[in-house]
Amino acid sequence: MAQEKIQKSGLLRGHTINLLNFSTEDSSGSCSEIEAQIIAVDTKLYNTPDAFIGPGCTYSVASVGRFASHWKLPLITAGGPAYGFDKSEEFKTIVRTGPTTTKLGDFVSYLHAHFNWSTRALMIYHDLKQDDRPHYFLSEGIYMILREENITVDAFPYEDPQTFSYKDIITFIKDHGR
Repeated sequence: MAQEKIQKSGLLRGHTINLLNFSTEDSSGSCSEIEAQIIAVDTKLYNTPDAFIGPGCTYSVASVGRFASHWKLPLITAGGPAYGFDKSEEFKTIVRTGPTTTKLGDFVSYLHAHFNWSTRALMIYHDLKQDDRPHYFLSEGIYMILREENITVDAFPYEDPQTFSYKDIITFIKDHGR
């Protein structure tokens, strides 16, 4: 739709827009960092793009973002919410149009300041490291922003749901947070 509107407006007289559409999903329909890398390199090699739009998954954005920064090409994505995309010189050309975990961290920081909370605990599910890890990155933004503000944030990692004690987790939260 944007391409049609731009062409009708005459804004780019003498220029054309060629949109290439690729899927970075694997055979199971999940985001694939490997597919994203291959598509990015092939697109750069065979089509000489002026910009990349997408992918949307965190790990795919990371890999394509590194290539795009190296090639000095913009990468526009609604994905890439993770804290690491904010602070790194590694991702100089990424433009994120979606929400970020850093903004969520800012919001949580504001809430804690408003209610004058000085300690907190955060509990997330067991990180299986098999998907795009949305829970991990969500908590990472909160954790990093609070630490940057010199607020004590404790972590109580637990690995296997069969080996941890809910009582220990609740006691830890009661002793260390709100």
